[in-house]
Amino acid sequence: MSVSKRFFIPREDRKLGNRYELLEPLGDGSHGTVWRAMRAEDSKIVAVKIPRAQGESTEYLKEGTPLIGQLPHPNVVAIYWMDWVPPTREYFAIEMEYFPSSTLAELLDSSAGGFVKSYAKLLGLFEQVLAGVAYLHGIEMCHGDIKPHNILVSGDTAKITDFGSSVWPEDMYARTRENGGTILYSAPELASTLRRGRSMQDLFLGDIYSLGVLLYHIVTGDIPHDTLNQVVSHAPFRRPRELNSSVCPAVEEIILRCMSQKPEERYQTIDDLIEAASRARKAQIDYVPEKLISRPRERTLDWSTDVVEYLQQSDYARAEAIAREEFEATGNPHALLIMVNASIRAQRYFEALDVLDKNKAIIESDSKVQSDLQFALLKVLLETRGITRAEKLLTSLMAKFGETPDLLFKQASILGAQAKYDEACAILLRLNRDFPNRPELLKRIVTVYEQLRDVQRASAFLKAYERQVPADPWATATRERYSQIGVR
Repeated sequence: MSVSKRFFIPREDRKLGNRYELLEPLGDGSHGTVWRAMRAEDSKIVAVKIPRAQGESTEYLKEGTPLIGQLPHPNVVAIYWMDWVPPTREYFAIEMEYFPSSTLAELLDSSAGGFVKSYAKLLGLFEQVLAGVAYLHGIEMCHGDIKPHNILVSGDTAKITDFGSSVWPEDMYARTRENGGTILYSAPELASTLRRGRSMQDLFLGDIYSLGVLLYHIVTGDIPHDTLNQVVSHAPFRRPRELNSSVCPAVEEIILRCMSQKPEERYQTIDDLIEAASRARKAQIDYVPEKLISRPRERTLDWSTDVVEYLQQSDYARAEAIAREEFEATGNPHALLIMVNASIRAQRYFEALDVLDKNKAIIESDSKVQSDLQFALLKVLLETRGITRAEKLLTSLMAKFGETPDLLFKQASILGAQAKYDEACAILLRLNRDFPNRPELLKRIVTVYEQLRDVQRASAFLKAYERQVPADPWATATRERYSQIGVR
């Protein structure tokens, strides 16, 4: 997806459209800048998040949509509204509850007094985080980026925020970990991979792993892994009690179970974890009530450290070169996946196809990244018009994962390439009924109705697209073309 790199620059009068007056910047999250703002219609103080990359697609910029209209939860920052700000609709914004606070990361890093010493305080806040995650899971939504930076603390209250990596069942366009989620807190099976083909239970278990890393950080002041490669390989790490002897066995047991390499060995529900954490907090206070200072640990770096940095800088050529060197030296399948994904992000599809074709054995083997490599292969086959192979691979993936929205969308693409426009249209309309007004869907429906010579219906869906993506050059050109033949 093409994403604009335009950054938000506030006007001199600090007005954001006719909806907000920006009062002060509150900080930068992983996905955008947050401002304290006054809502024009009622003078209510709110937090307004302006995504860092103002993309062409509303769908790309949305985050935490299922929270709109929900009853508020005391441990989750409420989301009130999100859209392009009127009247110019130049910037997309997300309006949230204003919660004056510090991040848990800031408090843990601070050398100031009592906060970091009290297990009652630390574990009490952790239990509030668990309550917030339970609320999200209860509305079939995983967070996807649980870390101290995304937990706000004021007094004895903790709230989860930053839903830029969140996923719910209707999420058609899953993001990679490059765009969403902090790798060093991620579960091994989700780090730097696509989420397509993952069930909600898979993603919930990813949240549970991240909660284990969070608790590890809370009680030791450290994190278990330093690099992407260590996370993916689940490299051996020091147990919490090796770093901090005041941690009780019950707390350590929770951390290690949450962080099990095999998802089936973790707590299978957030409610199970909440029950265990309640018992462990009591055991910890009876064991040692105050946290000792942890022994410092020397950091380790490897090839994936530079890869992550280059990916974040969109320097895909350098990221690909480092991953290639690692793959050729060790045969690491995760390095192969990074090579391919870097080529795809740089739109070097034939190069990615060559790499995948030369490594068919890995794609067909039972490796941890097999599914991700297969989804990558499907994408490059569609981009390079390898329709016959794409159709065969799609059949295999549907047998494995079922008729997921993403696979149905690709099936429509294949049918369109085969000039089976009626069948493609039927699938796209079905998806639009299930997931209304997704811009990429609407755009594809416009195209297929044009192929069916039904310009009136194409124009109707173009109007829906224009409402979702204002001032889009493709839509403007298409509308002008329709006007020339008398269709409005």
